[in-house]
Amino acid sequence: MRSPVPALALLLALAGAAQARADSAKPEIVELRQSDAALRATYEAKHVQRSLPRLLLLDGAGRPLLVETGMRGGVGHRLADALERDKPLPAPLTLDAVLAETVDANGKPVAVADLPKADGYVVDYWATWCEPCRELGRDIERQLARWDKHVVWIKIESDPEKLPENRK
Repeated sequence: MRSPVPALALLLALAGAAQARADSAKPEIVELRQSDAALRATYEAKHVQRSLPRLLLLDGAGRPLLVETGMRGGVGHRLADALERDKPLPAPLTLDAVLAETVDANGKPVAVADLPKADGYVVDYWATWCEPCRELGRDIERQLARWDKHVVWIKIESDPEKLPENRK
């Protein structure tokens, strides 16, 4: 009769490999917020009020591949297709421009050099009161866990209610 130890060792090795794959499939997340000046500029125009969520997909060079406002179904497929096509849009948005309007948790500016290198960057503008933002966040997380490319998820809080003059 065979010893159960090799089978157990194989099972443990497979479980460890599965966990390593699951860990590597978790998206790398960078959490930022719009600076006060950028928030004011964003929400100054009446037509922009509450226009969340906003979603960008940028390639590894920081050029836009997908730009969307609002919530539509099938975001995972659109993100995957845009990354696969790798055809930059003629939009003036770049990773540098996005980061120029952001700060980290300590209020310090963030530069492209501060970010991990990646095949792409998903930029997600959200606010705590925005239910579509939370739904989009869940969709993005599921999609990024499926990708075999290294994509960094940049979550940017864009909440005009957090401006000093809007706090109650």
